[in-house]
Amino acid sequence: MPVVCRILAGMPAPFVLTDLAQMRIQTISFFALTFLICAKLIQWLWNGQRGSFPRLPRLSYGKAVSLVFLWGMLFLIVLTMISGARELMTPGAWEHHGVTYRLKEGTSR
Repeated sequence: MPVVCRILAGMPAPFVLTDLAQMRIQTISFFALTFLICAKLIQWLWNGQRGSFPRLPRLSYGKAVSLVFLWGMLFLIVLTMISGARELMTPGAWEHHGVTYRLKEGTSR
């Protein structure tokens, strides 16, 4: 494994993140960037359709972000309902395994 050298140029570094914290920040940054790009894409597509549908109002970037957020919450609710229905249709067939669930041993698939 290569040794990583950090050059601080004599400056104090009072706050250095651990590798796990750096990976979490990178993941959150990637999600946030993807979210904002999707909002810009929705705004571009919506405003592009205004030529064909003149009654459509102009969509600002803030409204596009809100729209993407609301659709994300809608999908979260739908997926939660699906997982709840799975448990209702097969009561007691699932066991907690880490942060997810799996079928109990001896349960037919």
